[in-house]
Amino acid sequence: MHKKTFSSLSVLLLSALACRPVIAVGWEEFLFLFIVIGLLLGPPLYRFIRRIDDFRKHEQKKKE
Repeated sequence: MHKKTFSSLSVLLLSALACRPVIAVGWEEFLFLFIVIGLLLGPPLYRFIRRIDDFRKHEQKKKE
């Protein structure tokens, strides 16, 4: 590769890397995300666990 081509490509690459956005996530964002996920998945998950528990109790009574 020619020196001029290499230097121009390296300048383009470095400028492209310098313009990339930085994603900074702190504990507040993780807390917010955890709360949102808990609110969205909590009730269906709770109902599913209750149904599994009821099913196991029903099967145990059936065996006795």
